[in-house]
Amino acid sequence: MTLTLPIAILLIVSGLIVGFINTLSAGGTAISISIYLALGLPVDVVNATNRVGVLIQSISSSITYHSKKVLDYKKALLLAIPTTIGAFIGAQMAAHATATVIKYTLLCVLILMIIFLFYKPQKLATDNIEKIDKKLSIKQFLVYLMIGIYGGFIQVGTGFFLIMAGVSCVGYSLVKTNASKVFIMLIYTIVSIGVFAQKGIIRWDFGVLHGIGCVIGSVSGTLLGIKKGATFVKWISVCVIILTALMLFNIIDLKSIFGQMI
Repeated sequence: MTLTLPIAILLIVSGLIVGFINTLSAGGTAISISIYLALGLPVDVVNATNRVGVLIQSISSSITYHSKKVLDYKKALLLAIPTTIGAFIGAQMAAHATATVIKYTLLCVLILMIIFLFYKPQKLATDNIEKIDKKLSIKQFLVYLMIGIYGGFIQVGTGFFLIMAGVSCVGYSLVKTNASKVFIMLIYTIVSIGVFAQKGIIRWDFGVLHGIGCVIGSVSGTLLGIKKGATFVKWISVCVIILTALMLFNIIDLKSIFGQMI
């Protein structure tokens, strides 16, 4: 599909919503997938293009956490090593996987996302110094390696796994977990994008415009600090996830509707 002004506006506005939702709750990435699918991109291109917005937002978030001095670079870099190795493996798998495999994997992930939306790591607000001070163990290496393979292959929902690993395996508080999460995602996403770019399945114009919207939405959500609407946002995300799953299997076809509107 050719990039037109209405499509460009749609990508930026939808990205703004994704960034805003991810700030208040989680699951906004499902909107990115649904928009790309509705615009008629093949599922493998959707999977690859989605990484561009993730990279742009990760850069923005990492800068924010750096300015607040809550990012533990030394530990984050160590954890990024197995994650990035895994991401390279996962991206290679995705680049050579059939559209059917990616489609069914995405369906399983979307179902898991609904569960993750109601997971509340906010209860863990303090650091576990005993865990943090320990050197990187084989267990931690394997955990982050597996997360990397998953993230490289499908990406959607990786943030949830990194949050759980940061809290349970590393001992970080939620704030430090989020800081390390976005930095690790920044590092491994560069590698994943390299693999998909070599394959030639990234729609760069769509991804960059959507990513710019994500950053604006993320900053807006942070500045406004609106928490009362988080529950409402969760249910919106659930509805979007269900809609995305229906589009994946052509039960609902929004391509024709978007084609008439744009």
